[in-house]
Amino acid sequence: MKINVLLALLMIISAIPAYSGGNAESINTQEISLNGITEINIEYSSDEISIFTGTSDALVIKEYMNRNNKNYYAQITSTGNTVTVKKGNRPLFTYLNNRAEVYLPLSYINSLKIKTSSGRIEAVDNIICQDVNIESSSGRITVKNITAGKVNIKSSSGNIHGNKVAGNAYLKSESGNIVIDSIDGNVSAETSSGHFELNRAAGSVNAKTSSGNIKCTTAETSADITLATSSGSVNLNLNKNKSFNFTSRTSSGRLNTPFPEKLFVPVNDKNLVKGVIGEKNDIDEIPAINIKTSSGSIRIEWI
Repeated sequence: MKINVLLALLMIISAIPAYSGGNAESINTQEISLNGITEINIEYSSDEISIFTGTSDALVIKEYMNRNNKNYYAQITSTGNTVTVKKGNRPLFTYLNNRAEVYLPLSYINSLKIKTSSGRIEAVDNIICQDVNIESSSGRITVKNITAGKVNIKSSSGNIHGNKVAGNAYLKSESGNIVIDSIDGNVSAETSSGHFELNRAAGSVNAKTSSGNIKCTTAETSADITLATSSGSVNLNLNKNKSFNFTSRTSSGRLNTPFPEKLFVPVNDKNLVKGVIGEKNDIDEIPAINIKTSSGSIRIEWI
């Protein structure tokens, strides 16, 4: 009897995609006036979200699905100075092939929040706002150029990749790599299981990984740098004319630098290496570079 019930359930589940399948087609387009609005909040569940620059001063939402039902359309509410866009009422056990496109108003420069529980987020065009929050529980996040006072990007399970970020940024991935081509601002990044790569850092950098490598290249205007990994190596590329106060610690790994003659090991701590690099003698006036690995090598190179 139990076997027959189980087989029946399997047949029902397998039939759902066949019944509800198909390519996603444009089913809903809504334009929202943003008079007096200073915060846009976009929340979906399993949808992939693409962000574009619009052609008007209205917020435009375009939804694509393989089934057209008005109950599935986005629910839009305005409360105070916030407009919120959420997924519609969708059946729990129906397979839907769905995605959403968000077209930001040309004149909008305030707060932007984009979130999806299970789906990728891609910012195709440039984003210019006061602050930007992008979050995906399970899906990669890709951004082109973001200019904002504060930038927060989080992915619980997925990679984060950005072309250029201008502003103070906080980046976090529980399980995935973080790769940023260029940051003009201070950045704090952490990943529990994944690599971190920053190809041009103009500002301070604070990055840590629990299990993964760190690679960082600084610009001429970089500030304090703190890099730490529990299980992985650290590669740091520095401008040769840069002056800094250097500290490194590794429990099990080698240190390679182009300035070994400037370094010393304290008598009471064989895992610690310190030194002042450059022309300035006052360490309070130069940036600090601190690198720590529990199990991995540290390599410093000039650029």
